[in-house]
Amino acid sequence: MLAGNLNRNRSDRQTLRLGVVSLLAYWALLLCLGCGHVGSDSEAQGTLESIQPQLVTSRGEIHFLRDLETGRSLAAEKGLPCLLFFTADWCTYCHDMEETAFTDPVVARMSKSFVCVLVDADQEKEVCKQFSVSGYPTIQFLSSQGRVLNRLVGRQSATELAAGMQAALKRFAWLNDSPTQLR
Repeated sequence: MLAGNLNRNRSDRQTLRLGVVSLLAYWALLLCLGCGHVGSDSEAQGTLESIQPQLVTSRGEIHFLRDLETGRSLAAEKGLPCLLFFTADWCTYCHDMEETAFTDPVVARMSKSFVCVLVDADQEKEVCKQFSVSGYPTIQFLSSQGRVLNRLVGRQSATELAAGMQAALKRFAWLNDSPTQLR
């Protein structure tokens, strides 16, 4: 009985330690958000104003285009990276992310540094095939020239999504400053 209590206490301490470390990592990410930020919020916010309203949809606090080619053209025009959200109506993990990660203020703020495009797996099977997407949700980050910046597969917490977005922005900044970038 004593050994069981000791093991349970050790497990509780490990769980608590993991929670504290995750919280600290999240706050560290919040403090670093200015690093690698591309474009101003007002510039990115104005990006969708010229788009036909039927091509724009919202999930959580993030505004998405429903057309990949329009999104890629807009990203190239504005010099912004793309965030492609591959989803399906039947995907419970996708809906969970929309209700949790996509409503997070940090994620919503960071999304303004991207041209966000929603790809419905049931309606756009060829696009899913083009990007080798077979699991949902998948988030693919692309440069404005179409180069892969990062990829997240499966349900992501707000902290994980923000970290993935930050990594994509840093790679985008590096590619744009790199003297060896492909043009």
